[in-house]
Amino acid sequence: MEYGSEFHARANDPFERALPGFVQEDWRLVRSGRDALKALAGLVRGRRVLLPALCCESMIVPFTLNGCEVVFYRLREDLRGDEADVRDKLADGALLLYMPYFGIRPFSDAFLRELKGCGVLLAEDRTQDVVIPRREEGFTPDATFASLRKWAALPEGGMLRTALPVEIGPADSRFGDLRREAMEKRDRYLESGDPALKRDALRLLHEAEALLDRDGAPAAISEPYRRTLLRLDLAEIGRVRQRNLGRLAERLEPLRRAGRLRFLSDRAAESGLYFPVLLEDRDTVKLAMWAQGVYHPVIWPEPEAAAGVCPVSRAVVDHMLALICDQRYSLADMDFLADRLIETIG
Repeated sequence: MEYGSEFHARANDPFERALPGFVQEDWRLVRSGRDALKALAGLVRGRRVLLPALCCESMIVPFTLNGCEVVFYRLREDLRGDEADVRDKLADGALLLYMPYFGIRPFSDAFLRELKGCGVLLAEDRTQDVVIPRREEGFTPDATFASLRKWAALPEGGMLRTALPVEIGPADSRFGDLRREAMEKRDRYLESGDPALKRDALRLLHEAEALLDRDGAPAAISEPYRRTLLRLDLAEIGRVRQRNLGRLAERLEPLRRAGRLRFLSDRAAESGLYFPVLLEDRDTVKLAMWAQGVYHPVIWPEPEAAAGVCPVSRAVVDHMLALICDQRYSLADMDFLADRLIETIG
């Protein structure tokens, strides 16, 4: 059995409920989180966009495709944004993008209200916690967006909520069709163990990502994949992830107390996407786990354009491993994964 990696097509089966309500009317469904960013980028063509230094390369591409000047801001040790650095890098008509890092809110509401009063456009990335109810919503930005493809077996799935006059083009199913085919091949690989199927699935996923990055125009979600999304009980998916995350935290607490690893956030249960830990020799641990069929991902490799901007971001890039805790797995699986990590660290 493999743990982690991309979802297979039938991973959704236990969570298909046909329950309405998760996607409210004020959310617009788009092909991907990147399509939501492309829609926002279309509003600020040629203007400055501030991104956190700790981000994914794919978040940059929608803005560069639309002629924006992308500038990176620093993070503090607690993973909150460096407000002084943001102020120094603002320009007229700028867009500030921010995200909560595993439950850590990046800016105070007072700071965000100050920027909004100065004409700065504000966009929040809710990908890490979009299916987890917040205890309090706080400040409302000009736009909120999320990728749902990290939460379930969704060939397409992005969300955008904004009153801004964004333009979203018609659906284009080429991206989703490639990903759907990859998920189906992964089903067959998990059943047969045929490595050729795994290679084919990875090739198709790479083709899909390249297609998405070449196209600067945002697209709506395709109808078959919209129906797939609306059938999912995402609230239950969030609850299962929180349960699994809690078990990992409990099992790994002795390692944390012994100084063998650190928890990146003490609020990760408010996120649910992964359980992030910091390891001194992260790459060695990662490869040892991969050799056992456990594919904990390394997320947010440092974008080349952000190199040297933020030492805190660089430390996270070098030392964080995102432990899987998703709904494909039981508490017994979490115990297995914890045991393998404990044995690997020694």
